[in-house]
Amino acid sequence: MTSGTTYSCYGLLLRSEIELPDLGAPLETEATPDVVIRFGSLKVPPPSTLPYGLWRESDVCGVEVPDVGRYETRAGVEIVIDPLPDAEPRAIRLFLLGTVMGALMMQRDHLVLHGNAFRIGDAAAVVVGHSGAGKSTLAAEFDRRGFDVLSDDVVPVDATGNAIPGYPRIKLWDDALARLGVGTDGLERINDAHEKFQLPLQRNAIGPLPLRWIYVLERHAGTELTLAPVHGAVTFSLLHEHTYRNELISGAEPVARHLQQCASLARTARVTRVRRPAATMTAESTAEAILSDIGTESPQTPTQERA
Repeated sequence: MTSGTTYSCYGLLLRSEIELPDLGAPLETEATPDVVIRFGSLKVPPPSTLPYGLWRESDVCGVEVPDVGRYETRAGVEIVIDPLPDAEPRAIRLFLLGTVMGALMMQRDHLVLHGNAFRIGDAAAVVVGHSGAGKSTLAAEFDRRGFDVLSDDVVPVDATGNAIPGYPRIKLWDDALARLGVGTDGLERINDAHEKFQLPLQRNAIGPLPLRWIYVLERHAGTELTLAPVHGAVTFSLLHEHTYRNELISGAEPVARHLQQCASLARTARVTRVRRPAATMTAESTAEAILSDIGTESPQTPTQERA
């Protein structure tokens, strides 16, 4: 049996040589893991035209992160980490559970969105946007209102159109936590260089949910918050733009498969632009507008009272 500790994430069993407290308590199981995460020596990455230290060759994706190390994900079943000697464990986990897990889920034939997913009844909604758009703050607002948050930042969508739950944490800057009335005492920083913290969430037991609504967060210089559905070619453009690490979608076969995935999702999920006034936007007003658009209200039981 492969050595390491077993965890669950995105519906997969991960057997890992690195401790992953972000994923919750380890599992006591003898089951064969879906993914093995191990340390190993990795060669210098091949020449690549991709940004952010990313590269891809056939069924292997990799990333080289300054001051942290190298990673490779292989055929969706193995992740190899080659950390620098002085790399912080938190920093190693940050890129492992973000970029690298996103690449692995792509390899497992998922469309991976750069957003935050939450439960609406028996379905799911996702808010997507570029870094700094306010996705995580909005997810925290939905959590405060009693909606289960499925995933933060990396949202895999399977071939049947289901959003796959990730681990119940949200990464938030200190000012966003302050606006939510949450103190930083006892919260883990993502690393020593940033005032960004891991906020653990309470969540009911939850499985994959059909993705029905996708909201694209955008800013504008006006004063009104508006929602506008999109159709046709614009839908495909937005889904590609907000695919997590879309730089890895290169080559004829991956591009064709990604187009198929976007087309399939567009048949079952409604895509809507949310244009927010940059000067006055708040998570509260945006949440109200999205819930009104869906036609639902907040659950009766707030998160704080859930078991």
